[in-house]
Amino acid sequence: MARYGYYSMESNEISFSEGEHLGILEKESSFWWKGISLVSYDKGYIPSSCVYSLLESLQLLEFILSVEEVSLPILQKIRNDSFSNDEKASLFLEIINDDHIMIPALRQDKEQHDNGVTGRVNWDSDWVFLDSPSPVQCNEAFDNNHEEIKLSFSSTCTNSTVSLLSSTKLHTLHLRRLEIWRTPLTNDCIQYLCTLLTNNETIQELVINGHSISDRGVIYVCQALEHNSTLTLLDLYRNPLITSASEQALSHLLFNNSSLVKLDLWRTSLSSHSILCILQSLSNNNKNLTTLTLDKQHEKTCINTIPSYHLIQDRVRWW
Repeated sequence: MARYGYYSMESNEISFSEGEHLGILEKESSFWWKGISLVSYDKGYIPSSCVYSLLESLQLLEFILSVEEVSLPILQKIRNDSFSNDEKASLFLEIINDDHIMIPALRQDKEQHDNGVTGRVNWDSDWVFLDSPSPVQCNEAFDNNHEEIKLSFSSTCTNSTVSLLSSTKLHTLHLRRLEIWRTPLTNDCIQYLCTLLTNNETIQELVINGHSISDRGVIYVCQALEHNSTLTLLDLYRNPLITSASEQALSHLLFNNSSLVKLDLWRTSLSSHSILCILQSLSNNNKNLTTLTLDKQHEKTCINTIPSYHLIQDRVRWW
């Protein structure tokens, strides 16, 4: 079943509405599955983060109960032996209903656990790249001698993400650029990230892409950045769980933040109405942003609706 609606942006994708029944034909990758709408019978790719089934949820609960270590405090409660199985299932369903990116995060955890994925860490004098790292690799990845760090991590399990973002060493680095790819950030991970953003005065570029963040994460990140004076780039592209619920937070960010120069919202699920509100905020209140990247499907509506669009057209990129 579709937990969230999705508007296709490529010819090989399909659109569907919230609550629509879908059939899964092939789980080709962690984040893109081949499927069929059982309403329109269209076939194509669908973002797996928009799909939900009760059976899979119970299988993920079984996985949580079977592994040796769970780092998220909210999931640790489920492992409490004083709860009955029904109570554990009920609590787990409450958690995934509250945290919309929890299911994608646990899918990735289970996949890496089942496949025995071995992480790797590559670094140079000014950057560190972590691909599916273990918590130990995360803790050992940093060198205090680095004067400038570009930290990237990809396809990271929840335990490692928590270990990385909560690391006290991370707060001591002269961190210039932070990139997070294909790593679903649960509510707990977002809180650690926002603490870092609030306390850090060196981060200039933040990239969170590839099914890594949902509306709640965007809202918290925008709040953490509203009065930030160092960040110049915020890249949130290819995150289908960014919907119209993020509209107000993004508009407020453009209203309050004075340092941001580039904002990328390409391949999100923001509606045309939300894009109009964001552009209105750009037009009325923000003179510093030079590049706002948006989905081309909204271009005609925005051009025809905003009377003063010609004043901001050089600052907007439609893709």
